[in-house]
Amino acid sequence: MIRVAIVDDHPIVTDGVVANLRAAADIDVVATGANAADALRLAATERPDVLILDLELGGASGLDAIPRVKAASPATRIVIFSAYAGEERVATAFERGADSYVLKGTSSDELVAVVRAVAGGGTLIPPEIAAQLARAVRQPRRDRLTQREREILALLAEGLSNRAAGQRLGITERTVKFHVGEILARLGASNRAQAVAIAKARGIV
Repeated sequence: MIRVAIVDDHPIVTDGVVANLRAAADIDVVATGANAADALRLAATERPDVLILDLELGGASGLDAIPRVKAASPATRIVIFSAYAGEERVATAFERGADSYVLKGTSSDELVAVVRAVAGGGTLIPPEIAAQLARAVRQPRRDRLTQREREILALLAEGLSNRAAGQRLGITERTVKFHVGEILARLGASNRAQAVAIAKARGIV
């Protein structure tokens, strides 16, 4: 029996996934959660064979939770279950330890197949995700944003000024301005608004 835990902050989504998985004779949903803290708790206490993890959680990001879940339960395989893709988001998820990535809206049969594959030690990646991952791999490393640049870009997406972003991060306005210049160069954007638009299209923010 494959023991599965699900972490998603939308109860109606969780209920649907639970129903679909429990229809499979070889899958047992042992626990559910709604945030990154739940993901870590369930990994440590339940040690499921597979954790189905949303990335858009309240509070800490699901991306940040991936390596922490792996540290708490190394044998647990992680299937990202998200409404969004984008090559940066997909690549980062796999870099941090995800074993598969499935878009919400996928068929129940496909989700069951992915769970079975990763539980058996394999990797089954839907074609649309494989395409995003391939684009990320082909992208030169110099074009990939650093963690600090991602943080600043997320604040730009919120509409914060350089000064406000610096105050939020505890760095100077001059440092933020430098990073903004690097962000524009890496994304091939001519201004902040265009950088945010490109980042959203690529799944960076």
